[in-house]
Amino acid sequence: MRTRFHRWPWSIFTSILLSATLLGITCAAANVKDTENKAPDQAAAREHKKVKPVKGRLPAYFRTVVTDGQRQKIYVIESEYAPRIRELKEQLKAITDERNAKINAVLTPEQRNKIAQLKEAAKEKRRKAKEKAAAPGA
Repeated sequence: MRTRFHRWPWSIFTSILLSATLLGITCAAANVKDTENKAPDQAAAREHKKVKPVKGRLPAYFRTVVTDGQRQKIYVIESEYAPRIRELKEQLKAITDERNAKINAVLTPEQRNKIAQLKEAAKEKRRKAKEKAAAPGA
């Protein structure tokens, strides 16, 4: 059974997630190195300057509740867990593909053809609905 995310191109999602994670780690590491290498007065001056914030995505409903400091901490936490989550998603996809292959092996060729036709019809129906919604005056 597919979830509501089955239309997401996972390769793009994974690329965006990986980029955000690497950006967060890089910014955090650079900030630590800069602070350690500078004299105390230079470090204090740097704190007054606006540091480029780590980007990420807050969980639902958090945007209006958390402070900027909390937001940055949440982004760092998300970047720590991102590789593990990505690995689990890849494992889940592999298991799902294996399961689907076994299910398809049970079906007859006629049944597989009928399912392919039904999937194509549903895809066409979604495409038409999307075009209708995007049409002006709809």
